[in-house]
Formats: sequence, structure tokens, C-alpha cells
Amino acid sequence: MVDRIQLSKAEKELLRQITDAGLRARVDQWTAARLGLARSLQNLEPPSPTAFKRQSSQPQGSTIHSNQMTGEGKGEAEDFTDLYRALLSVYEGRNLFDDDDAFHDALQQHVRRGIDAISKEWATDSDFHHYLANQLFAGVASRFEAPDIADDEIGPRIERVLGQLGVGAKILETVDGPRLTRFTLVLHELDDLDRLRRGVPKLSFALGFGEATVSVALATAERQVYLIVPRPPASWRITTWADLRPMLSEPEIRAMSLPICLGTDILGKAFVIDLADAPHLFVGGTTGSGKSMCLHSILLSLLENANAPQLVLIDPKAVEFSAYVSSKRLRGPVTTSSDDALAVLNGLVEEMDRRQEGMRRLDARNLMEARANGADMPHIVVVIDELADLILTRRAVETPLVRLAQKARSAGIHLVLATQRPEAATFPGLLRSSTPSRIALTVQKQSESRIILDEGGAESLLMRGDMLVRFAGRSTVRAHGCRVDQADIISAIRSS
Repeated sequence: MVDRIQLSKAEKELLRQITDAGLRARVDQWTAARLGLARSLQNLEPPSPTAFKRQSSQPQGSTIHSNQMTGEGKGEAEDFTDLYRALLSVYEGRNLFDDDDAFHDALQQHVRRGIDAISKEWATDSDFHHYLANQLFAGVASRFEAPDIADDEIGPRIERVLGQLGVGAKILETVDGPRLTRFTLVLHELDDLDRLRRGVPKLSFALGFGEATVSVALATAERQVYLIVPRPPASWRITTWADLRPMLSEPEIRAMSLPICLGTDILGKAFVIDLADAPHLFVGGTTGSGKSMCLHSILLSLLENANAPQLVLIDPKAVEFSAYVSSKRLRGPVTTSSDDALAVLNGLVEEMDRRQEGMRRLDARNLMEARANGADMPHIVVVIDELADLILTRRAVETPLVRLAQKARSAGIHLVLATQRPEAATFPGLLRSSTPSRIALTVQKQSESRIILDEGGAESLLMRGDMLVRFAGRSTVRAHGCRVDQADIISAIRSS
């Protein structure tokens, strides 16, 4: 059983700084570790399964035993282990009372992530108590929190507020999804649609939703619209990769060239798109939005494919893709330096040119026709995490990226580009116009939503995998990501 928290030398040093320079008191390191746990639990997204994976004893590091951290085994008056289990079970959306290893793994991941966050937010020459008061413990309620309204109250309340706004409407049907409730409204008059759209901000305000906004979508029946209302996070149904994985075996999904399961739609049905039709994908979202989980869902979907593509992984921070280094589907090592990334991308441009020359000889217009004529050309999917960091560090990578985005589709080469900072400078016009499919997770500002989607909306999402997806040639739809664990990644790599 993994019943202890193993910290690296750097993490041990930060705990010492917190106790000595921050708290300025003789306290044990596990007291500071509990602050790390508190900081981690403020994030809406679980710790990355690769960035904070299980680690054993570290050279010159530190070990915190469970009886020190939670009081495990100390007797009823001092043993708070069940409280820790309950806290993490609610956060993780899984039962951690029946699996000791999973509980201690989660505890270690959260402590280490929290320590990492504190190290980035607190300057050691500043007042630590001020940091605690103003950053760690102040305003802990999310700006996306939905009010806790009883299920039997929300419908009548909506109808009452709509009446106050001059919107004639009746609720025809109510359907609960994993995180949202969809109300089907029948409008009395056509003009009620315009009044409803104009009144959505006031409706959100009247219901107490703040920035967790209500949205409106047209239904297919006469004078009917959908009113989509967020629910409190405590009532969300968490979807895991294990829940969705069987869907990739369905005949209609297997008929796709490169199916990727992003999670579920707002009613809980598996949400799958074909990357081959995308043909390139841009993913943007702030810290805690679920971007990392989205990328892992994409990669696991590709690994589950019977005709899995070759993968090219570029990870400037050398964190997110470390779990995939042993995959047989990799075209080469996981790339972490900007110079190596430039060389890899230039090599892919050369591969694209070779493939297109081969297709001309076969009189084939695309990869599928070339393969039908006997060509050995597997799909290649290039996944880049933190595109902004890569472009700012090595501006020259923009040239091969643009060439691939413009011309690589017919050669079976597809790009998945991700960033936490969607800006015009790091997602330039030529690259943007050649990457027609977009996924926007929660962002900080409407301008960032417009960079990703060419429209607002992502600034009002609910974090933790809530996303807007605009697939090439289709309207924008909302979906929710799934949770991917380290075990899911290991299983997919072994079976691919």
C-alpha cells in the first residue's frame, strides 16, 4: 500500500521555506503540506496524471507518513483519515474509501500540486500570511458557481422571471445532463425569441448565477427553444475514460478514420468527432479548464484505434506527455526543446512532400486513395502542448506549421495545437485560417474566446472540462470532458 507522501528535494526545500520564512514558527513539514493540499483543492481540474504521477523515495527528498498527514492509526480523537477520504472522494468523483492505494495516490498528487502552485504564487521575500489571506483563503467560491436551487423550484422560478421580462413561454420538458439542465420552452409569440435572447443576462442575474450564464439554443420543433441552465458542481456526474472507452468499438465510430472521443454532450451521450475530417484542431483553455485532460482523451482515442496513427508529441514543458515515451505508436522521441521541435516539423514538411509526390505517381488525390492502391502511408498526428511557449521561444516553427496546416491534410498529416494563452501573437492569422476546427475550454476573457472560436462564450464556461467545440463546417456545440487517470494511459499504451 502506498501510505506515504514522497517529496523531491525541491519540494522539501519549499516546505522548509514555508515553515521558516513564511509561517516563522516551529511547525512540522506536514502542516505546510496541508496548506499545499488546500491550495490544490482550489483548482477545479484534478492534478495532471503525468505531471504529478506516483513517485518513490527521492534522493535528499522527504517522506511524510500517513499518520503524520492525516493522523491515520492514532485513535479516534486524532485520526481524521475518513475526513480526508471524504474530501478527496467528493473532489475526485470516485469512492476512495474502498481503495487505499488510490486514496494515498490522490493525496500525494494534490499535496505536490499545491506545493508547486504555492512556489509559483508566493515570493519568499513577501509576507506569507498576506498571501494566505489574499490568495489562498480569500474568495474561495468560484465565480462560476451555480446557486443551489431545489429541483422542484427551478422550473417555476424560471417561468416567473421570464414573465417579468415580458417573455411568454411555458416549460414543456426538463432533462438533466451531467452538469447542465436543459429546459424545452414553447414560446407564445415569435417576438418572444428576441425578448428571451436580450433578457438572458437579466435571467442569469435574477436566478443568482453570476457568470455561470444561462444559454439559449434553437430546438427543431415549431416555436420551441432550449434554455440551458448550469447546476451546482456538487450535483455533477463525473464521466471517466473507462465509461466512454467502449463507445469507440461501436460500428459507426469504427467507420471513422481517426475518431476522437472528447467526453460527452450536454445530455451525457459520448461526443466523438473524426480528426481526419477536422483536419487540424486548435485547443485553448486557462489553467484548471481541463485542457490537459482533453489532450489525453484525444491521445487515448487515437491509441485505441485499430489502425492507430503514428504520433509526434511536442511538449516544451517536458511534463504532459512523459507517460507516452514507451508507446510503440510514437514516430520518434517526445520532443521537448524548441530546436528539436523545429527540426521535427521541418522533417514532417519533407515527409508531406514525399507523400504528395508518391500520390501523384499513383494518381491518388488523397491518403485513402493512395492506400487503396497499395501505398504504405499511415496517418500521422502531431500534438503540440503549449504552442504559445514554442512560438515565443522559436519563432521559426511558425513557417513549417503553416505549411503543414495548409497542405498536409491530403497526405494524412494532422495537427492538434494546444495552449493556455490564446493570443493573436501565438496563434497567427495564417495558422488560424488553416486550422478550422477549434475547442475552447474556459478562458479568462472574451477576447481569448474570440481568438479560439471567432466568437465569445468560452469566458462563461464552468471549468473542469466544460468546452465549446466548433468542428469544421458545423455550428458551435457544448460538451464536457472526461477524467483520464494514469492507469487509463498505461492501459492504452500497453494495448496499442
